[in-house]
Amino acid sequence: MAKPTLRDVATVAGVSVGTVSYALNGKGRVDPDTRERIRRIAAELGYSADPVARGLRSGRTATLGMALGTVVGQRRDDILSFEWYGRVTTAAAQAAFEAEHGLLLVPAVHDAGQLRRMAFDGLIVVEPGEGDPRLAAIAGLGIPAVALGRDSTGRIAHQVAPDTDAVVAGLLDHLAAQGATRIVALAPDMPWEWAERSIIAYRRWCATRGVQPDAVRVPPPAQLSACTMSESARTAALAVLRDDPPDAILALCLGFGVGVLAAARELGLRVPHDLLLAQDSDEPALHTTDPPITAVDLFPESQARTAVTTLLELLRGAHPASELNTPTELRARASSQQRHG
Repeated sequence: MAKPTLRDVATVAGVSVGTVSYALNGKGRVDPDTRERIRRIAAELGYSADPVARGLRSGRTATLGMALGTVVGQRRDDILSFEWYGRVTTAAAQAAFEAEHGLLLVPAVHDAGQLRRMAFDGLIVVEPGEGDPRLAAIAGLGIPAVALGRDSTGRIAHQVAPDTDAVVAGLLDHLAAQGATRIVALAPDMPWEWAERSIIAYRRWCATRGVQPDAVRVPPPAQLSACTMSESARTAALAVLRDDPPDAILALCLGFGVGVLAAARELGLRVPHDLLLAQDSDEPALHTTDPPITAVDLFPESQARTAVTTLLELLRGAHPASELNTPTELRARASSQQRHG
C-alpha cells in the first residue's frame, strides 16, 4: 500500500492541501476544531510528514555534520581505524542525540558542491590543517562551523581543542624532572595543525632551556592505521637510537609510543633505565605495554561534547567563546620513571 500523502488527508478532510499543511505544522490561521479533525484523520490514515520536506520548509534538518580529516593519497575511511576517532564520533553522536539532533559523518570533500548534497545545519571539522581543502568548501556553504582542533587560517572562528603548548611543555618538564637532558621529538610528517603546533611548542621549550632541539619527522605509511603508524615510528626510532641514543623520546602521535618501545627493545635498550619515553596522547595500547607508557589524557569525549554544544549554541543564535581549551591530565607511568643505578 502506498504511503498516504498530504493530498490524501486533504481529500478525506474536505479541505485544501495548504490547510492540511498548516494544521499539521501548527502554522497559519486554522480553526481549532478543524485543526484537531485534520490531525485525527492524518493519524487514522497513517500519514507522517516527510522529514526531508519538513526540513526544507523550516530551513533546518535537526542534523549536525562531522567532517573527519584525512591525508592526501590515503583512503577516506582509514582514519576510522583509530580508537581516538571512534571515541570522538561516539561522544559527538551521544551529545547530538541528547539535543534531539542527528549526527552525519562526512567523508573528506574538496568543494562546497559536494557538501551541499548532504543535509545538515552546521558542521564540526575535526583537525583542520594548513591548506585543508575543507576550509574553503565550508566557507562557501555559509553555515555555522566549529573546529575540533585549531584552525590557524582563521576561516573557522570557533575552535575547541586542548592547549597543545601546555601539553607538550608539561611532558617535557616531566621528562626533564626525571633526569632527561637530551629529548628527541618524533612527529608525523603530515599537514595536521596539532602536529605543527606540537613541534613549535617543543622548539620553544628547548629555546627556553638553552638546548638544541632535535625533531624527527616520520613519513606517513601507505595506509593509515594504529599498526602502520607504530611500524613507521619503529623504523624512525631505530635510526635515532642506533648510534647515539638520546636520554628520552617524546612521541607526538597516536601509535608512536608503541613503535619506539619496540625499536628500543630491538636494540637492547631498556625503558626507562636507558631511555625515557612518553607520548602526547593517551590510548589503551599504552596501558598494557611493558613498561606502560606515560601519556597525556586529552579526554576526546570532552572535546566532542564541547564541540557539539558550541555548534548548537551557534545554531540558536548565541555567541559562545571563540576558543575553548578542553581539559588534559598527565598520566605518568613506568616508561618515564626516574632511572636508578
